[in-house]
Amino acid sequence: MRKKLTTLTILTLAAACSTPRSSPPPAPPRPAPAPGPAQLSPIHQNLDPLDTVWHVRAGLNVAALSCVQQQGAEVVTDYNQFLKAKKALLAEAYEALSAKYKAKGGNWQRALDTDMTKLYNHFASPTAQAGFCEAAKQEVKRAIAANPDAAQAWATTALANLDKPFTTPQFAARSAPMGLMSAPAAPATIPAGWRIQLGAFGSKNAAQSAWQQISSRSAEIGGLTPHFEPVPGKPLTRLQVKGVDSQSDAVRLCAHAAAAGFDCFPVKSAAA
Repeated sequence: MRKKLTTLTILTLAAACSTPRSSPPPAPPRPAPAPGPAQLSPIHQNLDPLDTVWHVRAGLNVAALSCVQQQGAEVVTDYNQFLKAKKALLAEAYEALSAKYKAKGGNWQRALDTDMTKLYNHFASPTAQAGFCEAAKQEVKRAIAANPDAAQAWATTALANLDKPFTTPQFAARSAPMGLMSAPAAPATIPAGWRIQLGAFGSKNAAQSAWQQISSRSAEIGGLTPHFEPVPGKPLTRLQVKGVDSQSDAVRLCAHAAAAGFDCFPVKSAAA
């Protein structure tokens, strides 16, 4: 026999049904996925830690040659400081790099020279110089202060940032529109009164010996005219070259110098 529901029971059930259930707390937001590895240009693929250091050196060298008018002389000062701060590491990187080319046999010096020219031309590409010079201004200071380690993590980050203007669409879009015929632009000049320097040595004889060495390694540099300039108040002689009037000439020269294991950067001449 079914029991009759009393009025009180009906009201109690109705109240229970009308009471809203509490909503579960919202799920915490999912963390953003970690960024993947930077997409580097093909010329930077398959580098070991010391290769990466040398590619960073090349990029900062090109900045010292090409960004003076945009960023000021500080970019050259900072690059020179970078060479001093990382002198031992850069020497190690060059020795490791040249050993790889020697192991391949043949005219290894010519092969290294060719690849260094391609690397320097990559960083000197006009499609993204504004972004590249800005990145180099920041990265050279970080490179000076970086503590080298086995993985050279600082160089990996620096190379990614230096290369980003050449791989990011908005930078590439700054190039001239296709299909328009125009006169070729005149090559950018290095600032008046500047020369390219290949090092400073303890005497003129040492500078002349260095010139003979670099000339034997690079026929392109050997065809230029050397200039030996004493450093006022110091027992040093600067080895410089004359006849470098454009940024493209400076980049080409310093690519050859890099392949021969010499530093190369613009300096103001004493007459300037």
